[in-house]
Formats: sequence, C-alpha cells, structure tokens
Amino acid sequence: MRGDSLNVSIETIKKCKKNDKNAFMELFKQYERYLYKLCYSYVQNEQDALDIVQEVYIKVFKNIARFDLNMPFHPWIRRIAVNTCINHRRTIKYEAISMNSSDDEHQALEEQIAADTDVEQQIESIDLERIIKMHIDTLAPKHRMVMILRYYEDMSYEEIAEMLELPLGTVKTNLYRARNILKEKLADVVQV
Repeated sequence: MRGDSLNVSIETIKKCKKNDKNAFMELFKQYERYLYKLCYSYVQNEQDALDIVQEVYIKVFKNIARFDLNMPFHPWIRRIAVNTCINHRRTIKYEAISMNSSDDEHQALEEQIAADTDVEQQIESIDLERIIKMHIDTLAPKHRMVMILRYYEDMSYEEIAEMLELPLGTVKTNLYRARNILKEKLADVVQV
C-alpha cells in the first residue's frame, strides 16, 4: 500500500496533538493494515508484528506533539515503524523478513526480474513471485532491508539512505549486491 493512498487530514492530526482519543482511534484505524503489513514484512511473525504495531502506536502517541504539520504524515509514521522494526530485530537477533504480500502494487521486483511475461506465462509468473519472495527471505538483513524499501515500499535511494541513516553509496551498493545475489539464486529458475 502506497503512502499517498492513506490521506490523513490535518484536522485529525491537530486533534491528535491535543490528545483527542477519537482522533487517535481514527488515525490508528486508518493506518492499522498498512503498519501491520509493513511490520510483518520485516519480522515474518504475526505476534511480533502485532507487538511492533502497538509499539509504533505508543511512539506516535508520545511524539505526535512534535510532528510538523507542514510535513507529510505518511513518511513520518513509516519511519517510526521501520525504526521500531530495526530495533526489534536488533533486540532479539531475528533473521527472517518475509515478503508475504500479494497486492499488485508489490510486484515491481518480480516484474523487473521476470520482465516480458506473456499471457501463457501468467501461471509461471505466480509461482515465480513465490520463489522470488522465498529467495529474498534468505538474503542478509542489510540486503533484505533495501530490497523491501526499494521494491515493496517504492522508496527512492535517497529516501532509503535517510531512513536507514546510511550513505547513499552504501544503499546503492547494498541494493546492487542484493539484486546480483538474487539473480544468482534464481539462475536455475529464470533466465535473467
């Protein structure tokens, strides 16, 4: 789910800044599915994802007063969610990140790797998506993270660098290496 489809009104955010419980409920209800899917994609565990979403809600509640109304809300809450996932992973040394989403918007990576599919190959494409996701799960965390943010969150290199607090060159290198590792793993499955 892209951020631009989650339109939170400035009025709702202003009410949240005044600790309006109904406004918080509205905000959290609107972001619940997005945050769960994002967190689940990092931790690949339903209970951990739910716990992280709760942590994100607490952080939003505690920090909404500092949110700048002149800035877009979605990147702010996404950054809180990603940082919370990273911290969670550091805390328990969790290695698995899943890509278990079947939304059409999340197929950019599959389409890049398996471009030129035609109608006859649609069934193979579905299987390929599952195989690609399985292989992404085996990537090192730094490679998995940039793949998720680039191809499933559709973030630019600059946005990824800012979010992960890494130099732009490191992000590009990690993404380049991740794609090459993935292509090697998929060499027997797909002609890339």
